[in-house]
Amino acid sequence: MSKTALEDLQFTQIKSYILDPATTQLSDEHKFMYDRIMSVARVLDKNPLQKQALSIHMAKYPELPRSIAYRDINFAVRLFNTIHTFDYDFWHTWLINDIVKNIERSRNESSPAGFKIVAMEHANLIKAIGERPEQVDPRRLENQNTYFLIQYNNTQVKIDVDNLHNLPDSTLRELNKAIFSGKEITESDAEEIFNT
Repeated sequence: MSKTALEDLQFTQIKSYILDPATTQLSDEHKFMYDRIMSVARVLDKNPLQKQALSIHMAKYPELPRSIAYRDINFAVRLFNTIHTFDYDFWHTWLINDIVKNIERSRNESSPAGFKIVAMEHANLIKAIGERPEQVDPRRLENQNTYFLIQYNNTQVKIDVDNLHNLPDSTLRELNKAIFSGKEITESDAEEIFNT
């Protein structure tokens, strides 16, 4: 039994197994571990709930202890972004930072090849950032109204939160009393609040 964990192996060993499984340097145990991780990653793509993925994984590998199956799932979650967990913003920021580091490194070389890389990376940076929008996104300008619905004896009154500050101070005080007192108000109390 090999004591080296799969994540501690050299990348070239795993890559050679992926490209040509017949002539690989991986031990049988590492091949089995890799195949299990890939299998559970595919399962997580279709079943994002880890309990369901665990059941399917344990059905496929019945001899596997539950703790190892959970470890496989956690390992697959760390290694593979599924369609449910892909974080576009994180990836986009990482991509831009990587391009900027390449530009800085190549600029410090001060060689014609380095300046050529700088020019290519600038083109990549423009593609990654994209063009500036001509106007503000219209979806952000949508009017989102929020209302408090106050109901008394099957009568509803809508109070717009954006216009709440326009109500007289006495009305706001009475509303606060009515809302936070915990007591039911009578119909005459409600009429008095809204008529002030």
